[in-house]
Amino acid sequence: MDLSMRVSPEDLQVIDDDLKALEESTRSLKRSRNALAPISRVSPEIRGIIFSFLPSPKEYEELHTGRRQDDLAWLYVSHVCHDWRRILLNQPRFWSRIDFTTLTLAGATQVLSRSKVAPLELEANLSDVYWSRSRKDAFGKQLVAHISHTSRLSITANSTTLKMIFDKLVFPAPVLESLSVIVENISSGVVRTHAKTVLPTALFDGAAPRLSRLELHRCNISWTSPLLKNLRILELRSLSGPARPSPEEWLNAMDQMLQLETLIAYSATPSPRDTNVPESTLVITHNSLTQLHLAATASDCTFALAHLILPSLSKVRIDVTSESPKGDDVRALIPYFSRNAHGPQDAEPLQSILINGEPFLTEIVAWTVPDADAEVQDLETLISAAGSARAVFTATGGIWRHGTKMKILDATLAALPLGSLKTLSARNAFRFPERLWLAHAPRWPLIESVRLVDSPARESFASALLKDTPPEGPLFPALTKLSLLDTAFDGSDARDLQVVLAVRIEQGVPLKAVNAWAWILSDSVVRLLGEMVADVQGGKIHLSRAPRSWPTLTFGCRDSDIIGGPFEASDDSDEDEDDFDVED
Repeated sequence: MDLSMRVSPEDLQVIDDDLKALEESTRSLKRSRNALAPISRVSPEIRGIIFSFLPSPKEYEELHTGRRQDDLAWLYVSHVCHDWRRILLNQPRFWSRIDFTTLTLAGATQVLSRSKVAPLELEANLSDVYWSRSRKDAFGKQLVAHISHTSRLSITANSTTLKMIFDKLVFPAPVLESLSVIVENISSGVVRTHAKTVLPTALFDGAAPRLSRLELHRCNISWTSPLLKNLRILELRSLSGPARPSPEEWLNAMDQMLQLETLIAYSATPSPRDTNVPESTLVITHNSLTQLHLAATASDCTFALAHLILPSLSKVRIDVTSESPKGDDVRALIPYFSRNAHGPQDAEPLQSILINGEPFLTEIVAWTVPDADAEVQDLETLISAAGSARAVFTATGGIWRHGTKMKILDATLAALPLGSLKTLSARNAFRFPERLWLAHAPRWPLIESVRLVDSPARESFASALLKDTPPEGPLFPALTKLSLLDTAFDGSDARDLQVVLAVRIEQGVPLKAVNAWAWILSDSVVRLLGEMVADVQGGKIHLSRAPRSWPTLTFGCRDSDIIGGPFEASDDSDEDEDDFDVED
């Protein structure tokens, strides 16, 4: 039977309409396929440049996420479409960053073949147990084959493996810009503090004309090495005792490094205890150095700074351990630190400061911008904020007597040019003497905001404000904001603070804002403070985030791998305020 006899005219019309709609959809799909997306209108060369911005610096990635960046993460872009994949696979610079630690030998070989002659960035951690002798040999051969177009090289290994690799690298490295060597000598499960590995003089045949950054951890170097001459960044950590330079060697090397901008030296400067310093020793004026970080004993850092004039310095950090019960070695260092903490080369004065203290720790961080101290909440933010600081000074002494810490803090604050301070954060878990506030407040007339962490800091600050008004006027005349981070702050403390607020009103310098954060902060406490101050903010501190231990920057100094030994414990846990004024 004819099929058309079974279908009504209405059904035929519906089918006809559906076919027309399908044909129109097909034509529309073909037009959309032929249409170019906006990014596709850009030439492959330009798109390749855009894609090159995909990887983020490893240091930034690790600091903010706690995870190492995947060097090949950009490969996900190649999965977007065939066109993008073709661009990525045919651009040698996308294959120039190779971590041999995460790639198999076959994978590394394939990546190297795609990199062609693009400048390479090579990294390898050969201390892993999975690195067999044959794999290390293969890596060494690859390195020798490609050293002529390697721009950055980072190797972590034990002394034996490094010597094997160094013995092969006797060819020039004409494009090498950065070299990092980290020695891991493991014996019976213990990492040795100082290794005996030495960067050989024959390395790269002494020819690495573009080398601008050198980083050595537990790896020694001759101070007459030609690799030092053109450096802009030099980082030396934990040289062995015999490898530390004599004063003459060190000053001659510094005098030859005319382009050096950043020097980071952990126990890597001359030690005056190990040599007789001649009276004719020169003081070097180094015009290019802008960033300096020294970590060593106080006497070592004093010697280094005493022989350097740094007219271009924009950042200085000094971490020292004291070997004197009275802190005499630290106090001898303070004038040289102050000389370098700020100078005519700075466009802005020091405007914010963080003061921290523990039983055997004094720490000061200063910035040339206001409110930088307010960014510090935990270790991560402290590290980030310290990176932008103009000056950082930490001193630790496991054998300090009572009062030594406060005398060092007093001398440091007196030496620094702090007349333009606008914001200040202070924390001391044991005692921040009232007399220290009274001694320095007259020098800080521009302070607008003070942040106090823990009860002792708050109590001593409040006590200082309640003193009779001095003839020159009230303390902190510009103070308008007070922030309290105090786990023990309660209603009684709020009433005590009300007294302080009333006194400030009588003195004609009322506070405009109070921020209070505590474990227990009731609405009644907020209302109580609101009777005296218009702007009151506050909240509860979560127990897991309570400031039981304020972060410090001295984790590096306390590491025996850097300084050379742990701090001695003391039976004395309290520090008497009266000791602050005791004469030696």
